[in-house]
Formats: sequence, structure tokens, C-alpha cells
Amino acid sequence: MNKMKKNVIASVAKQSFAALSIASLVFMTACGDDSSSSSAPEEVEVSVAGVVFGSDYKTGELRWIDKDGEISKKSLSFHQDSKVVTNGADLYVLERKGADNITKIDPDKLESEGKKAVVWQVSLDDDANPTDMAFDGDQAWVALQNADSLVKISTKDGKVKKSIKTGKFAYEGENSPYVADIELDDGTLYVLFQRYTMDENWVTTYPKGLLAIYDASSGDLKDTIQLKTKNPSTIAIVDGEVYVATHGEYNAASGTDADSKRGIEKVNVSKKKSEVMISGEKLGGGVASMVVEDEIAYVAINLGYDENYAAVQSLKKVNLSSKKVEDIDGFTDMSGSMAIDDGLLYVGDRGASAVVTWNGKKKNTIKQPKGALPPYNIALF
Repeated sequence: MNKMKKNVIASVAKQSFAALSIASLVFMTACGDDSSSSSAPEEVEVSVAGVVFGSDYKTGELRWIDKDGEISKKSLSFHQDSKVVTNGADLYVLERKGADNITKIDPDKLESEGKKAVVWQVSLDDDANPTDMAFDGDQAWVALQNADSLVKISTKDGKVKKSIKTGKFAYEGENSPYVADIELDDGTLYVLFQRYTMDENWVTTYPKGLLAIYDASSGDLKDTIQLKTKNPSTIAIVDGEVYVATHGEYNAASGTDADSKRGIEKVNVSKKKSEVMISGEKLGGGVASMVVEDEIAYVAINLGYDENYAAVQSLKKVNLSSKKVEDIDGFTDMSGSMAIDDGLLYVGDRGASAVVTWNGKKKNTIKQPKGALPPYNIALF
């Protein structure tokens, strides 16, 4: 496997393959008054519908989607491996391994003020690799994928309020348990660990995944639950029910097999057990990513990579209650991420180099501005 293919696979699977030191946030710059709401009440209205981060694995750019569904002609430059996250009122750009920053942006000022829309930026230790945020009022937990800790920051200024050590969950010889996803629900923080290890030849060993459960206020560990399958990718919480999607191990074609060693697990927190409710046999492979609204999940299944190292995936609609799985035709590469709002699915289809929506019946391709980079991830307000 050559270097380019390795880099593509790493970005899709949300894994960063370096051994890292402890990460801690250091406040760096303040770029204006924070007048926006950090608690993200539902009634907050912003002037944009969402944002799209584009990347060609060399450079990265942030664009925004207006209320008419048009993608901005303007853009802001960020590290090529970045993730966009919103709390319903504000925008956060997580610049991942190699840049290791978090930037807060006022979305209402993006079109008119460009770079001046930045509220603050914080710098992380080298290789901290921020991968996700979970919001708790005017604070937020930040998952540092390659560090041995999680940190809770103030959304007002980015300063650290709490830190949780996670190194004890790392696999033998590793510093980090490699957090894949975090979610906060009803005062509880759910942290999903991949717990892999890799040798000098990129041969990866995956033990079964682990779900750690913390008190979101104090940061105290409440419990851990061993998953049934390996290489988890996503957590979703629906009406208090906890679901975990797992990718499983790669096969020789850098895809996944349609077997029982991966799928969607349902976690019974009170009984401290997890069971595979929909296996990879039914899904057609391992879950690279998943978004959920109510009891409907859309999952991207990793089938492998083509001769140009582009991901080959299939899109499935899953009813988490009935366990019914449906094929959604016409999508081939969801590695540009997915987002959903009020039944409308947004797909960053890197195969089409465009953002495509699906309303349950038909597709609509959002016109890309000239020169826009392929979508890498999407966030909605």
C-alpha cells in the first residue's frame, strides 16, 4: 500500500497513526468579543444554514451554505485535515494532526467580514489531533484522538476547565486509546475508543472497542462497557438509547467484509453489555460513518478504494426500531461526511466532488463554486 493510499484510508477511518505525547490546551489568541450564545438554545437563528469544509489532502477551505442552499463563493483557508462542528449558534473548526488548533467563528459574520469572523483560536500540543466536541452549556468537551486525555474548555474563550486522563484504556505499547467519537446526553459523556495499535509496517491490531461513560460535569468515570466488535466509528443516542456503529478490521482490499464481525451495536448501559443488533452481513460491510435522526440512521459502508484511491462506499437507510435496511442508490463515496436536519440528508460526495442532498425520494446536487475543493466534512445549524 503506497503512502497516498495510506493517507486516504487514515482520513476516512478517522485514525491518526503516530504515537503522541500528553496534550493540553494553551490559550493563544483572542480575536474579538464573544457576543454569541454558547449554550445554543434551539431558538437561536444564524444567517447561514451550514458549512462545508473542502480538502484535496494538500490544502483546506471553509465555505458556508446560505438559507437558499447556495454555497459561498468566498472561503477561508484552514489546515487540509480539519473538522467543522456547530452547537447551533457558533462554528468551531478543529484543525487536526499537523496543525492542532481549535478556532471559534461567528457564522453571522462569515460573508461580510471573512477572517474577522474569528472569535478566538487556541493552540494544542503537537499531535494532539482534536477530533470532536460535545457541548455542555457554555463549556465543551474536546476529544483529542492522539493524546491520553480529554479536555473541557470554556466556549467563551477556549480556556481549559477540566481534564480527563484516558491513557489507562490504551492498548499495550500505545499512549492513547484513540477516541473515535464523543456524545453528551442528559449530563452523561459517552466516549468511544478504538484502542488499536500499529507496528512499523502499518500492520494494525484491533482489540474490541470500548465505551467509557463519564459524568459530564465532574469528569468522573462512571463505567466502561466492552463492545462486541472492533474499530468503532460512531456513537448515536436516540431517546436515551445508545447505539455504536463499528467498522471492524480491514480486508486485503482495504474494504470490509459483510460478516458478523462489525455492524451496529445497541448498548444496555444499566446491564453493562452491548449486543450486535444489525450485523455487517445485513449492512453489506463495516460502517465508516453514521448519522441518525429520530430512529432513522444513514450509514456509509466501506467497500474499499478504486485505482485512484477514492473511497468506494454504499449508502444504507436503517430503521433502528424495525432493523430494516434499505439501499440508497446513486451515492458512491460518502467520505466527505454526512449531516441530517429535519429529514433532509446532506452528503459530502467526494466521488461527485459536490454536496448532495437526499429528501427520501430524490437527490439534489448543490452547485459548487468554481475552484471549490471536494467536500471533506459538513456541519449544519
